Amino acid sequence: MRKYIVFFAALFLAGCNRAAPVQPPVPVNKDKVVEGEEISKNPFKAIDQVGKLAEKMAALQKEIEAMKPVDPVPFDKLLPLLPAAPAGYKGEEPTGETVEFGEFKHSMVERRYAMDEGKTVSVKIHDAANISAFYAAVAAWSMLKREGTDGYEKGVTIDGNPGVEKYQKATQTGQLTVMVAKRHLVDIEANGVPQDFVRKVYGSMDLKKLSSLK
Repeated sequence: MRKYIVFFAALFLAGCNRAAPVQPPVPVNKDKVVEGEEISKNPFKAIDQVGKLAEKMAALQKEIEAMKPVDPVPFDKLLPLLPAAPAGYKGEEPTGETVEFGEFKHSMVERRYAMDEGKTVSVKIHDAANISAFYAAVAAWSMLKREGTDGYEKGVTIDGNPGVEKYQKATQTGQLTVMVAKRHLVDIEANGVPQDFVRKVYGSMDLKKLSSLK
């Protein structure tokens, strides 16, 4: 069963590559954001980095072994936590569902926002209900980063929550995936936007209330 859960988590993360009055987004406090490390080309420094990553992975393994699946919160409790439309965007009708996958259950809600110019934003909240494969995937990615001429894919830890941030320069596509309180996966993707846009959308959400849902 575990291999199917890992596969299911991978599919979800791959799939991520894609009303209240409008309020201006609240920027994420940069002092509370920690980025992953890019492995150094210096072999001596790289050895030290790999050693530290191995220690973190060992600690992560113990953490996920202690996680036990729980019943997810009903999707209708997640719907109000989807953000208001960013300035200039119009929100579509949100959708939600609660799904059983063998002994595992999870809930997910999603809302899309669009502008006349063809720009779109998609926000998903997924209560992974302590399915360890979801947390393990995001927590592992949060430790590393890659930057190149085409953009970047880097791990981030925001307010103690692990995540992954991506940006493609050619399409100006940004994506931020964060695991809140070890169980609520927030995924934001937008096209035709500056690099800091998805973080601003994330910062506009009621993350404190999301963290309290069990």
